[in-house]
Amino acid sequence: MNWFVRAGIRIPAFSLQPFLALSLVLSPGFAVSGARADELTFELRIERGQLPANMQLIRVKQGDVIKLRWSSDRPIELHLHGYDIERRLVPGVVAEMTFTARATGRFPVQEHQAQSGGGHTHGGPIGQVEVLPR
Repeated sequence: MNWFVRAGIRIPAFSLQPFLALSLVLSPGFAVSGARADELTFELRIERGQLPANMQLIRVKQGDVIKLRWSSDRPIELHLHGYDIERRLVPGVVAEMTFTARATGRFPVQEHQAQSGGGHTHGGPIGQVEVLPR
């Protein structure tokens, strides 16, 4: 896509009309809202039940399409709260959680632990996904 860039502001070229382009050049204080959504992929490796410290908080923007690609050194079942996505991880296989970040806030990713007699409990958070408003 062709972009018009002026004073750090990126605007799709097809959306500009001559008078708008002129007003941007003559008005350096002009601001543009309406940011576009991104498609983001995160490679996440759980070892001994933990993520590396620098991957424990994933920060994205509302509207982004997120792909969390999980791998683990042991079998584990993960649950992304708020989006109600669950994945079973087994060593040597990548499991993906793909979603559009519509709800804002902080959403923990926790291990599901099976209970005898059915049901499950949650372990402490392995990580968190924080969705910021656009």
